[in-house]
Formats: sequence, structure tokens, C-alpha cells
Amino acid sequence: MIVEHVSQDPLAGLGQPVPAMTATPEAPEPTWEPPNMYIDPQPDLEIRHELEERVLKAAGVAAPTTSRCEFPAGFSGGKAAQFSCTVTYGKLAVPYQVTTEPKGGLIFSWTAESTQTVVTRAGILATVASSYSADKEPRCDELPEAALVEIGKKLPQQCYARIEGQYKTVWIDMVPGPTYVGLQTRFQ
Repeated sequence: MIVEHVSQDPLAGLGQPVPAMTATPEAPEPTWEPPNMYIDPQPDLEIRHELEERVLKAAGVAAPTTSRCEFPAGFSGGKAAQFSCTVTYGKLAVPYQVTTEPKGGLIFSWTAESTQTVVTRAGILATVASSYSADKEPRCDELPEAALVEIGKKLPQQCYARIEGQYKTVWIDMVPGPTYVGLQTRFQ
């Protein structure tokens, strides 16, 4: 009787099978290139391009992406500044708070913080498929096509996999980061 109880696997068969990947897809990039910062410095375009790139990497799938920032008048990177930017992925808007600091000449440094990012079903499934190969039978709960989520907060959906050497299926928690979806394995 004890053996029967211990060998039960309540997670087996939960979720939908994750399609096998033949190759790991590359993260999408913005469809436009910023000007060369040494030949034609335009810090506003440099910042917007980088922020769009962050959102696209987190989503893992290309979609119409635009950005806009509330730059101070005459912004050139030559003076310290704080302003907001928004990257729109499809219909989802990711807000950023940007801080810049001059470093001399045409060089400046900047940071951008956001509490949110975009995740997509296709991006999550690709990440799970590349981390848990088909022999581990990965499966996932129903995932949204695209969603605006909190960075660092575990998604309510889970994935599941059989791991070699384990008798029971494991949980896979998905935790979005600024440019990725992290996977955390939990054992029964």
C-alpha cells in the first residue's frame, strides 16, 4: 500500500505537449537600425532601439514594435536627465524610467528600469522546448498568446516534465526577467 502511494504521479499528463524544436530560434530584433553612434550620434534613437530590443527578447517572437520617449528639450546625452519611455509590442505597452549621465564628449551612460515586460506563448514554449528536450516529455498549461506581466513574479501557469533519474514529473515555474523567461524546476 505504501509503495502504491509513493509511486503516484499527480502531475503526469497535466498540460498540453510542448512541440519539439528542431533548432533554437534566435531572439527577434527591432526592424530598424539606429544610426552609428560614432558617425551620427543620436542618443534618443540609441535608447529607443535598445528598449525595443529588450522587449522583443523577452517576448521571444517578433511582432510590430514601436517606442516613444518623453525626452527633455534638446536631449543629447550631454546633461544628466530622467524621463519615461514606452515600448509598444502589438497592443501591449511596457513603461520604462530612464536615467542618463554624461561621460564626456559624445559619450553617455544610461539605465532603464521597468517592473513589466511582455511574454508570449510561442516564446515560452520555445524556451521550455530548448531547456527540456522531447525525451523529458515537457507539457504546459494553457498560455496566453501575449501578455504584459510583472518582472520577477512567477507566472500563474506552469509547465511539467519528466527528468531522467526522477520517478515523478516536476513542475516548471516560469519567471519573466527583463529580457528572458527564466525556468525554475520544482520536484515533488
